[in-house]
Amino acid sequence: MTGAVTDPASQGIASDEAPAYRSRSLRISTVGFLLLAAPFLVFGGMMLLLKTRVELHCDPGGCQLFHLSWVTSQRVELFPLGELQGALVDRNRSSRAGAEPLYRPVLETARGKFPLSYRWLNDEAEAARTVSILQRYLANPMATQGRTLVLFHDHRRTPLLVGSAFSAVGLALVGLSLWMALKLRKASASPRG
Repeated sequence: MTGAVTDPASQGIASDEAPAYRSRSLRISTVGFLLLAAPFLVFGGMMLLLKTRVELHCDPGGCQLFHLSWVTSQRVELFPLGELQGALVDRNRSSRAGAEPLYRPVLETARGKFPLSYRWLNDEAEAARTVSILQRYLANPMATQGRTLVLFHDHRRTPLLVGSAFSAVGLALVGLSLWMALKLRKASASPRG
């Protein structure tokens, strides 16, 4: 018997044309990855915008309190010298049994208390050092000899790491979506035999 030639499609051999369902699933995947990227980009941006650095700028006329993030800066309050009443170390007792107390330097003014650190500190000496410097300034504001005294507590590292990681994942998902969209565009632009 001579061998009969059969149609390649009936033998399960793939042809050059992509199946119709492939372009549809590629479109759905592209949109899905874009939607998945959105929360990562939003959360990453929010972490980079957290104002976790607290600065107190004091000169002989008074003090200014600033909250800073990696991207923005905001002046919270301006205190004339007469409104400044002192500084203290605020202690926080955890409700958990056996937990160590936490500390935070606080500026006392006529308008209330203003924390000088975004987070509670584990080290009482660090909070006490800030309070001591501020108490010396309040005792004699002219001792700075016209220079500005700047006190700060910078806790921006953790939001930077977390925000960068989330933003990187979001950007990778956007890149994957763009790659899939280009692949889809090339597939629809190429002539089919």
